[in-house]
Amino acid sequence: MKKIILIAVGVVFIVLGLLAREFLVEPKSTPKLAQSAVIDKGDYRLFSPAKTVYEFVLNMNEGSFSNQDLMNKWTFVIFGYTYCPDVCPTTLTRVKSVLSSLNETANVQVAFVSADPLRDTPQRLHQYVNYFDSSFLGLTTSHDKLFPFAQNLYLPYGIVAVQKSEDYAVNHSASIALINPQGKYIAQFKPQHIAGEVPTVDMKQMAKSFKDIVSL
Repeated sequence: MKKIILIAVGVVFIVLGLLAREFLVEPKSTPKLAQSAVIDKGDYRLFSPAKTVYEFVLNMNEGSFSNQDLMNKWTFVIFGYTYCPDVCPTTLTRVKSVLSSLNETANVQVAFVSADPLRDTPQRLHQYVNYFDSSFLGLTTSHDKLFPFAQNLYLPYGIVAVQKSEDYAVNHSASIALINPQGKYIAQFKPQHIAGEVPTVDMKQMAKSFKDIVSL
């Protein structure tokens, strides 16, 4: 396995723009488009109009996943990594618990995107997500391609380490992005932060809010 050099003591966050502006502007490197209003609905943020998802290609166990694979389905995007001790397994387990309800509302797919491509091969990701549900997709790519995709969806991630090692943690957003059947970014579900508990999205509320979003 390849070695990586991790910056000593601290968290290296991939810069996604100033927090105060993160829901107000498009990335500077992209063409100017009509800006979306951000409507706070409590458990989620609604983008109106839905935001453009810029061209991307992610790797999966068999083949690749790109903008074309977003069409005609509602896609829930979760960032994480297979070595995650708490947030990821909790989130995927809870998404599984409401999956039938989501599918009753509309045709959905769940994409788990690894922010740890060094250790998470497409094959490993496939085995990992299939433990929770065989329909879940395990996706990743190199950081140079993953960075703009994460930036576009406002799902930051970064590496935590104290020394050069292959044993490290990855900090990542616990929010869940929702992309509509036209391939546009329409909503972001926010995690609950309760003292002593793993931050995760309230799945039952997400299922209810999903019905509202679909009916817009």
